[in-house]
Amino acid sequence: MNTGTPPVAPDMMDPAAIAAGGNVIFEGDSGEGETRYSWRHLKGGAQSERALLDDPDIPQSFAWALLERDTQPRVAREGGATLLILRGINRSENAEPEDMISLRLVVTARRVVSLELRRLPSIDRLISEFRANAAPRSVGAFVLKLVELLREDAEPVLDALEDDIARLEQRSLRFSGKLETRDRADLVDARQDAIMLHRFIAPQATALEGVTRQPPAWLDDPSALREEAEAFRRIGADLDALRGRAQVIAEEITIAMTERTNRIMLTLSAVSVVFLPLTFLTGLLGVNLAGIPFAGAPWAFDVFIFLLVIVTGLAVWLARRMLH
Repeated sequence: MNTGTPPVAPDMMDPAAIAAGGNVIFEGDSGEGETRYSWRHLKGGAQSERALLDDPDIPQSFAWALLERDTQPRVAREGGATLLILRGINRSENAEPEDMISLRLVVTARRVVSLELRRLPSIDRLISEFRANAAPRSVGAFVLKLVELLREDAEPVLDALEDDIARLEQRSLRFSGKLETRDRADLVDARQDAIMLHRFIAPQATALEGVTRQPPAWLDDPSALREEAEAFRRIGADLDALRGRAQVIAEEITIAMTERTNRIMLTLSAVSVVFLPLTFLTGLLGVNLAGIPFAGAPWAFDVFIFLLVIVTGLAVWLARRMLH
C-alpha cells in the first residue's frame, strides 16, 4: 500500500504547518487493481475551501455543502459523485456526547474526500488502519467501515442514557414522583440528550437508506449498508422512546408537586376555618368600648369560654370534612 504523504494524526499537527499549507490531515490509498482508491482527509479552513472549490472531481454544489457550518445528515448525487454528510458522537475529553460532530464526504468510484471541522475519533481509527496496512480494500468497504465506527460510538451512549432513564423511573416510582433536586436536574439533562441525539440520528438513518435505495457503482455491499441504516433507525426509535419515558417521569413529578401544593393549600384553608371565627369573637369582645353585654357579670367569662369551645368544635369538624 502506498500511503502517499506521511500521515499525521490530528493531535500531532503543527499549527505552523497548517498555516503553511497543512490543511491535509491525512492522505493515502488502498486496494488493488480496479478497487484501488485514494482517501484525502482535510481540516476545515480557508485553504481547504480553496482546495475543494478547485478540485475537478468535486461538483461546486458539493464543495459548498462540505463547507457549510451547520449541517444535517443527508445524501445527494451529481454525476458519478456522492455527497454524504454524517454525524459522529463527540468522544473528546469533557465533551458532551450529544454534541455530535459533522463529517462531510464526497465519494467517487476511485476517490474519497472528507472534511472535518472538529476532531472525530472514528477518523483517527481509520487513519490507524491505513497506517497498519489494514485499511478497507475498496471505496464501498471504506464507507461501510466508517458507518460501522459511527454506529459503534453511538450504541454505548444510548445504553448509558437508557440506564439513566431507568434509574430515574425507579426512583420516581419509589418516592411517588418526589425526586430530589439533583435527580430532577439529571432528568432534564437526559431529556435534552435524547432530543439532541435524535435530531441527528434519525436523519442519518434516512441518509444511509437513501444511499442503498439506488446503490452507486462504488457500493460493493448494499445489504450491509442497509443493515447499518436499520441499526441507526433502531437507535433513533430507542431515543424517541427514551424521550417519551423522560416526559412521563417529568409529568409524574409535576403531578406530585401539584398534589403537594394542593394539600398544603387545603391544610392552610382548614387552619383558617378553625381560627377565623375564634379571632373574630375575641377581637369583637376584646374592644375597649363601653356597652359590651354582660361585661360586669361574674359568669360572663365562663360563658364566653364555653362559646369558644363550641365554635372551635364546629370549626374542627368542618376542617376535618375539608381535609377528607
